[in-house]
Amino acid sequence: MRIALCLIALAGLVTVSHAQPDKKADAKPAVRALKFSAKDPSLVFKIGAKGKVTVLEDAAAVEKLVGKESAKQLVDAVDFTKDKIAFVSWSTGGPPDGKLTYRGKENMITFYVQAPQAKARGERLRIGADFFAVPRNFKVAFDPKEQ
Repeated sequence: MRIALCLIALAGLVTVSHAQPDKKADAKPAVRALKFSAKDPSLVFKIGAKGKVTVLEDAAAVEKLVGKESAKQLVDAVDFTKDKIAFVSWSTGGPPDGKLTYRGKENMITFYVQAPQAKARGERLRIGADFFAVPRNFKVAFDPKEQ
C-alpha cells in the first residue's frame, strides 16, 4: 500500500513539466499550459530557442506559426474571445536544466527561465517551445536572462 501511494505521488511530480507560477508573485493570473504535438517533429528546432514570446491572438496567427495541420489542437483548446496564446521560445543549458516559469503582476505576465542551483552545467542546450493560454487583457513578456 505504501509503495502504491509513493508511486502515485512520484508520478504526479514527474508529469509537471510546464511553467509553474513564481511563488513570490503578487498576482495569480490564469495561465494554462497547452499540450502541443507538431505534425512535423522538426518544427521545434525551427521555432524554439529564440529567447522571446510571441502572442497569437487568433487562429490565423497560430496557423502561420505552426502550419494549418498542427494548429487545430491549439485553436480548439482556446476561446479567443477570452484568451490568447503566448508562445514562449526559450532555451537553457544543462544538465541540470533551467525551468520555464512565470510571474504575474497587475495585468502583466512575464515568463523566464529559473536557473537550477548547480555549480557546473552547460554541457548541452535544451530547446524550449511552449504554448500557454493567457487572459486576453494581460500583456505578456519574456525575460531572456536566467534568474
